[in-house]
Amino acid sequence: MAYPNPANGTQLVTVHVPLTAVSEVKVKVFTTAFRKVLEMDIPNSGTDIPLRLNDQWGIPLANGLYYIVVFVDGNRYVTKLLILK
Repeated sequence: MAYPNPANGTQLVTVHVPLTAVSEVKVKVFTTAFRKVLEMDIPNSGTDIPLRLNDQWGIPLANGLYYIVVFVDGNRYVTKLLILK
């Protein structure tokens, strides 16, 4: 669901969303301690969402494992993302 994985923290990560039509998507990124570091609302999204590896304050995410939670059309999808610099 997320590519490239593991990521090096400098490039965009593409999150693939299982959509059949253009829809509104909400993406949340959490640490392994379930601290939310990023939340994005994406109106009129397609199936591939580019995700910059910065938190809500613009600081690059640190090395480690993160959970990406995608909400679309009443469904929730969870994937893991590993950042290795």
